[in-house]
This record gives sequence, C-alpha cells and structure tokens, in this order.
Amino acid sequence: MPARIQSAPQQAALEHTRHAVRADLDALLARAPALRFACVCTSDGRLLTCASTDDRLQGERLAAMTSSTLALCESFSKEALRSHCDYSVISTASGAIVVVRVPHAARRYMLSIAADDSQILASTLRSALDTAARIAAIVEPATAH
Repeated sequence: MPARIQSAPQQAALEHTRHAVRADLDALLARAPALRFACVCTSDGRLLTCASTDDRLQGERLAAMTSSTLALCESFSKEALRSHCDYSVISTASGAIVVVRVPHAARRYMLSIAADDSQILASTLRSALDTAARIAAIVEPATAH
C-alpha cells in the first residue's frame, strides 16, 4: 500500500503529534512499572508511536495486531450484540493487554497497553482509558484541519 503523500506542514504536524504522544507513553510507563508497552496506531494498523520496556518488541508488529484485534472485536460485538465495542481485554497468566479506540471525532487512532501479572486488570483498563483520553486531546488539534 503506497504511503499517503503529505505536505511539509502536515508532516511537521504529524511529527509534533508523534513526539507529544510518545512523551505521554514514556511518562505512563515510568509511572506504572507493571506496564510493559503502550502502542498507538492508526485504524489501518500503521504505527504512530510505541513505548516499551522490552527492546525485543517491534512497534510495527504491535500496531498491526492492535488494529486487527480491535477490528475483530468490533465486528464480533456488532454481529453478536448489535453494539459497538468499547475496548478489548486479553487476559493471560502473565498479565493483560487492553486495546481501546482513542476517543476523538475521526476515530483514527487506537491504543494498546500491556501489564504484567503484578497489576490487577482493572488498573490496566483504567490506565488505557485515561491514556486514550489524553492522547485524544493531543491528536484532536492535529486532525481538525
């Protein structure tokens, strides 16, 4: 799929947004030692930015899986319950992953975060929802024009 052509001001705005979101994700991981990664991507699976405590994790792969997971959950919830999916939770013996759509008008971005088993699931979910709200405030001005 060809990359979308952007003007210099659009590219500069995207880089500013990417850095602001990355700073928020870095701060999140610094505040919550149980968190292993936080990844923001577009709805088509393109990476905006990713922060991780594990250098082996690849942001591009996490972005693709984040997008696919939420898309599947949204399709399932529409089919099964005739309702929108608010978020998705993956619970494992090693921890949990929460995937949410960033709440802004364009519905363009998604966030996934993962925590190890030392953090309760409710705290991971709360972290994801709060982080998504902060990210919405960052990306909304960038998508307004």
